[in-house]
Formats: sequence, structure tokens, C-alpha cells
Amino acid sequence: MIVIKRGKEPNSLLKFRKENPDADYESDMPTDVLKDIREQMWKEQRCLCAYCMKKIEAPSVVRIEHCRPRHPQDEQEHDKKATLDFKWMLGVCYGNSLVRGVKPEDKTCDAHRGNTELTVNPFDELSVRKIKYKADGSIYSDDADINKDVTETLNLNCQALSLPQTRKNVLMAEKNRIMRKCKGKSQDAFMRELERTYTSLVQKRNLTPYCGIIISWLESKLKIS
Repeated sequence: MIVIKRGKEPNSLLKFRKENPDADYESDMPTDVLKDIREQMWKEQRCLCAYCMKKIEAPSVVRIEHCRPRHPQDEQEHDKKATLDFKWMLGVCYGNSLVRGVKPEDKTCDAHRGNTELTVNPFDELSVRKIKYKADGSIYSDDADINKDVTETLNLNCQALSLPQTRKNVLMAEKNRIMRKCKGKSQDAFMRELERTYTSLVQKRNLTPYCGIIISWLESKLKIS
């Protein structure tokens, strides 16, 4: 999972909300507004799914997710205004849900989550830092509720999609890159490269697919908590 830095809402969404104060996301959203939301989130998230961090190829295949579920516990009544609040929207992948006959346990992200509420807050850096990774690439947390979010609700260790192995491969590739670059250099040079890489990913937002595991590893090496 990555920390989401949400910008100002699209002008079309702002205009729509002002002109339609009683509108509901589920039944009233114009196609052009949805298109603008997808495009902006895709750019802000550097083409990555907010949950599993896979690359989303184009804005048109971004699934608009509400971090705060529209129907908690599958309730029919819901807060219409909250469904149009851009700051709680996420761009996610389809979580393997478009595959015909896919089993529920082989879905991920929003497709597996349904209306279950989450403890982890993708917009809060300290919350996302509670997510950790094992040597085999599996995602987990020492916080029991967040651990349930990532391992059960979002199913981010889905074996059908090889998510742990993919994350492990991404980390190994980055470690090898850093080792090659720092070969024959001092420990100080190695630490500077770690700091440069961390700055690039976290502060400059040069995010890459599945980079959460790299960020977590860098934070452990740089003793960032």
C-alpha cells in the first residue's frame, strides 16, 4: 500500500456538487465527471493501485474506490454527500474480478473488500508505516486490525496473483541495483544512496509498481519510524 497525496478535487466534480447538493454518487454521477476523477487519481497515484500497488495501464481502467465504504455493514441508507467527497476517493485496480469464474479468494483490493470498513488510512503516513513485509514478500502488520485489513479484507497476499513473490522480486531487484551502484564505495556512500532513493520515492513521489516493500525496507535501514 502507498500513502495517497490527494490534490484539489476536479473542477467538474466541484461544479457538479454545487449544482446538485442532493446528488448521490451511485445514481447521479455524469460520465464526464467520473472520467475527470479517474484521470486525476491516476496521475496523482503515479498509475498505481492504491492498495496492491500494481500498475494501472490507463485512467479508463481505474476503479473508483471509497476509502470510507458507501454502505458500511451493507446498510441501505448512506450519506450521499460523503460519497462525493474527493478526499476519500482512491484509484484502485479491478482486483482480478474481471476474470470469468474467478473464486472469491482469488480477488484482491476493493473487489475482495466489499463494504468492510478499514482501520488503515491510506492518506495517513503513520498509519501506512504500520504495514510491514516478510522476507518472502508477504504483507502484514503488528497492529491486529491493520493486519486483518491487508491480509483478509484486501487479500494482499493473494497467491493466485503471486503478489508476495512479485513484491519479493521487486525488492531484490532494487537491492541489487543499489549494491551494483555502491560496489567498492564506502558505507557513507551506501547510506547516501539509500537516502537518495527514499527521497525520490517518498518526497518526490517517483513511485514504481509494488514500491511499498522498497520504502519499508529503506525505512528500516535508515531507522525511520
